[in-house]
Amino acid sequence: MAGSEPAESDSLESGKLEEVVEEPVYRRESFAALRRNNVAPRQLRVVTLNAWCLPQPWPIGSTDRVHRLSKIGEYMIEELYDIVGLQELWSYHDFVKLSEQCSSVYPYFHYFHSGFTGSGVCVFSRHPIVSTLTSRYSLNGFAHHIHRGDWFGGKVVGLTEVEIDGDLRVNFYTTHLHAEYDRENDLYLPHRTSQSFELAQFVRHTSRSADVVIVTGDLNMEPCDLGFRMILSHAKLFDAWRMSHEVENDEADGGELLKYRGIAKGGTCDRPDNCYTKRALKLAVSAKKDESKRIDYILFKSGRCNVKLEECEITLNQIPGEQMNYSDHVGLRARFTIDDRFRHERSVNTWEPNRPLLIEAIGIVSGGERRARTDRIFFLILAAICLILILGSLFFEVFPMGFAVLRFALTVVGVFFVWQGLIGLTLERKALKAAKQAMQQILNN
Repeated sequence: MAGSEPAESDSLESGKLEEVVEEPVYRRESFAALRRNNVAPRQLRVVTLNAWCLPQPWPIGSTDRVHRLSKIGEYMIEELYDIVGLQELWSYHDFVKLSEQCSSVYPYFHYFHSGFTGSGVCVFSRHPIVSTLTSRYSLNGFAHHIHRGDWFGGKVVGLTEVEIDGDLRVNFYTTHLHAEYDRENDLYLPHRTSQSFELAQFVRHTSRSADVVIVTGDLNMEPCDLGFRMILSHAKLFDAWRMSHEVENDEADGGELLKYRGIAKGGTCDRPDNCYTKRALKLAVSAKKDESKRIDYILFKSGRCNVKLEECEITLNQIPGEQMNYSDHVGLRARFTIDDRFRHERSVNTWEPNRPLLIEAIGIVSGGERRARTDRIFFLILAAICLILILGSLFFEVFPMGFAVLRFALTVVGVFFVWQGLIGLTLERKALKAAKQAMQQILNN
């Protein structure tokens, strides 16, 4: 500092005061705002589809998988969407094949790896994907429910940060929640409720610096379900289909649920016009009981930019010129305008109060905890029975080979019962407890 004083005095004596010019600091927010004021509103087109591509052979695998996947690729190339989100693309080989088919139009793509079979969730984009983030749900069903397969998939929510025109950042999320196999006796409801809360938390905490936020996927929940309502309320998201279509408040026979079902109400699964829908559900239409469920969604909200929804419609239903559908679900497409002159949050604020939803969710998760404790005792009792049978078989001298095979089988089953009782169900209880405590923390604040 001492060495700078003579130079300053010299400049004063000569009558010249040197002007100190500071280097301006540019913030991305202000730069983006200035640029948006000088350019026309931009359009953003997105689509989501549960592709139903199980690679296993019949009867486990998906029917017509290879042909349908090729047709999905043709559709993507023809429609020129900005971003595409797919679910149930379980085989990474199928993902590579589809990415090669569409690489001329969608040069940027990402597959979210998880679990044993893969998450099945992937994204294709016409714009650069600058970063990705995967969050695996703490609860994904049960390992011994092999006939379901959700545990092996390792369900996730995947985030891709897409950069459009060099300055617009879109947080595009795609996910696939645990399936609902029996609504009346839903063993997986605590898991799906926990997943819904984790999804809402993930979006809430990772979208704060985004210009646009879009969440897509197969949520396996209908609009009236607690988990879906909690996602909207807690993450402050809008349902694109709901905002672009009027809801009919007709009094349907069969209870509250049927008010949300039917092709006319945006049903995306179990549709009677789908060749892969079960015959029993198709026959229900003849009795004027359309059981089509709306479980696939495009959700959105404004970030640092303002987003206006232009349209949201069903797509990817029947393959043109064929008596075949693209999937057992239909797709959902939406078109947005990114413009500062519109803001949905100020005109349509239809979120439910978050507190009652969280209280109800805590009750469901607590029920899952109690069931896990009971199951733990049950599995340990089964393990003890296996041990007794093994020890009892040692006293029989007849059919030594047969009893050896029996003891081996009982040992394998007994080891699994011990693992499930001591480890598997302990992990489940702790995950449920963590979700409950996180909800309670929000209520306390």
